Amino acid sequence: MKLSGFGLYCGLLLSVNAFSIDILLPSFAAIESELNATLQQVQWIVPVYMLAAGLGNPLFGLWSDRAGRKPVLIGGLLLFCVGSLLCAYATTIAALLTGRFLQGFAAASAMVICRAMMRDRFSGVSLAQNMAIASMFFALGPMIAPLVGYLVYSWLGWRAVFGALVLFGATMLAATVMQKETLDESSRKHGLNSVATDMLAIYQNSQSRHFIVLSCFCTAMIFTFLSHAPHFYINNLGATEGQFSLLFAVLSIGIIAGQLLNHRLIKSLGAVVTAYRAALMVFIVTLCLLAFIATGAISLILFSVLMLVFNFFYLVVFSNFLSLCMDPHGTRAGTASAMYGFSSFVGGAVLSMVIGFAADGDILRWAFCFMVLALTIAMGARHWAVNQQG
Repeated sequence: MKLSGFGLYCGLLLSVNAFSIDILLPSFAAIESELNATLQQVQWIVPVYMLAAGLGNPLFGLWSDRAGRKPVLIGGLLLFCVGSLLCAYATTIAALLTGRFLQGFAAASAMVICRAMMRDRFSGVSLAQNMAIASMFFALGPMIAPLVGYLVYSWLGWRAVFGALVLFGATMLAATVMQKETLDESSRKHGLNSVATDMLAIYQNSQSRHFIVLSCFCTAMIFTFLSHAPHFYINNLGATEGQFSLLFAVLSIGIIAGQLLNHRLIKSLGAVVTAYRAALMVFIVTLCLLAFIATGAISLILFSVLMLVFNFFYLVVFSNFLSLCMDPHGTRAGTASAMYGFSSFVGGAVLSMVIGFAADGDILRWAFCFMVLALTIAMGARHWAVNQQG
């Protein structure tokens, strides 16, 4: 398969999580009303899914190192479709969250195995560059999902949105069946005796450990934005559901532009320096966001512009952190991807839940927490960049 086709396929696999979250955002108010749920319960749709995705990472990653990427991914995508159907027929918020947990757990297979397949084929600078390409294609998910979700919800109701996820899962399943296995039989792990050894080796690697910890704050940023975005756009900034869907889709342009630049900068500056400079810009954007909100100068357009710039730099940070974590581990790529996904998603989900309780729907308190996360990421990236230069 040509690189561009493989990059598109990997990008769509990476977008399974983003698509599964963003497609639901326009339906939050309808779900809250029909299921008699509270605002916080509906916001849990995002962190519960991500928490489950984090828990699913070790299973699918370790399994794929032993059974191969393709069969494990096929099983995960089938389970994803089942979880989506459970959500579609949920009659209570508890049942919906249960379905979301299963859906997120299964979706971990797409994320963790996609990254492992990338590592099977590439390493070093080439890995970082191709991860940037896949991340660029990944932007198709958050770009299309809110619009698709709004149209399906408007015509058929919020339950049909989960039907769209079944269709998406089935499409990726068909595409996976057509793929070639990327992990040779000779490179596969045999038995479970080496699991603890592999996990210990990954966490003992200072580079992997450093960026795994930072990834928790990275994922917390995007989780807390996604879970609060419908409330802020519609209730605080006066957008309609249609306007929110359109503006949210436009924000994804920043991801594409950022990864195009990232692909070039990695070659000249390296993944570490590029990530640090992007992290610094993320902090500056969040500082501006807090300042505008605190002074009452925030508006629908200004908020969207700031979040567009945030998207431009955020995915540069996240994709480079991921590459730096996985690069030292060749035959352990599935396990390394699993450990990164488990730590970042579980840590990010817990942090976003804490922020959800702390902010309680208040945009100023949320912006302050958002800025603190950005500052932590920038300081951590700077620390590693300085150590590398030293």
